[in-house]
Amino acid sequence: MAYAGIQLHVLQDILGHASVETTRGYLHPDDRHLASAAGPANALLARSAKTSPTRSRAPRSL
Repeated sequence: MAYAGIQLHVLQDILGHASVETTRGYLHPDDRHLASAAGPANALLARSAKTSPTRSRAPRSL
């Protein structure tokens, strides 16, 4: 119900919790946005890896 937009204090009343923290404890993180961001992020990183020149470091002489 929280993902549907019902406010936390309303859920608290519906569930009969004395504390909003109790209600909050039953919520699970919504990580769908992470999964949907992974594809574009991976594509960006792949493009960046292809276009970035690799710098080789010459060993320092003392």
